[in-house]
Amino acid sequence: MRIRQLELKPFRNFDQIKLDLGARGALIVGNNGRGKSNILEAISYLSLGKSIRGARDHEAVPHDGTWFDIQGTWDTADRQRHARVFYSGHDGKRVFLDGVPLPRVSELVSQFQTVHFAPEDVALVLQFSAQRRRLLDILISQASATYLQQLQRYRRVLTQRNHFLRQLNQRRADPAERDVWDRQLAEPGARIRLERLQALAEIVPVLQSCYQGFSTGREAAGIEYQGAGLPSSTDEIPLLDTLQSMLLQQLQADPAKEQRAGHTLSGPHRDAFGFTLDGESAETFGSQGQLKSILLSWKMAESRYLEAHSGHQPVLLLDDVFSELDELRSRQLLSLAEEFDQVILTAPREPGDTIPDRFERIELSA
Repeated sequence: MRIRQLELKPFRNFDQIKLDLGARGALIVGNNGRGKSNILEAISYLSLGKSIRGARDHEAVPHDGTWFDIQGTWDTADRQRHARVFYSGHDGKRVFLDGVPLPRVSELVSQFQTVHFAPEDVALVLQFSAQRRRLLDILISQASATYLQQLQRYRRVLTQRNHFLRQLNQRRADPAERDVWDRQLAEPGARIRLERLQALAEIVPVLQSCYQGFSTGREAAGIEYQGAGLPSSTDEIPLLDTLQSMLLQQLQADPAKEQRAGHTLSGPHRDAFGFTLDGESAETFGSQGQLKSILLSWKMAESRYLEAHSGHQPVLLLDDVFSELDELRSRQLLSLAEEFDQVILTAPREPGDTIPDRFERIELSA
């Protein structure tokens, strides 16, 4: 899977720009503020139908504008595809695949797969549980349309159950209905946990191997999942029925506390997974270079996961990736990047002769 062309007219700081991206990779160079990160965000829009940064659509509209338009063309093994994401403050967002409008934005997900890294991810992902869950959910959604459907279903039921708890606290709901809401939430919740555990079990060995290269074996990276426990292999993952029973027990553990809180205190929306170094919390004990290396290792593992589940390598998007990496880690990163079909890098300036010839040079003028 390789993106060949990207056209923005307009998007964020670009009134109009059309880029031909290298078949094996591109290095986008430009001063800060020129829009290097915006280009990678636009490519991710074609993959997810929304901003990888978590920004609202209207925030990507240029100043004094009312709309943005992103179009891209990519190659798969047997055909060329084209997608368009159009947003208007008046009409909302519409997405098109090969010229055909899609009824839901979510149907664009998994058509064109990307893995995105940005420096700000280190702080956001490694310090906040919600961002780590989002990271994992985006990954699995790209690999499985069923997972995205279960996630959307879970969020709908969660909203309804929270409303019920608030009504119950005000004595405006029947306590007997609680069991119904618990079971409705436990079914999609158990499926979400199952797919998360399966994904993490696949990802951990790849992450550990990649991190060993970054650290030259000085320490070992790992992952822990709080909510259902992370098995050491896929063979040890609990059955769906077991996960559903576990979740029901958690939902029913302290009904009075939940009623007072007015919202659901247990479930996949509260589960946490974290990164470790030699068994200790990476967030607490890791240096900035170690944390960045962990997240880069995760991104490499994401790519391998998507390739295994779709048969296509995703496009690897690495934003300002060399900052805060020493020469050893930079060379290890480039060595890993050689294993991917297409990698798009950004940098404030030409990194020198360390960048292989495979990368098309694109300079954003001042």
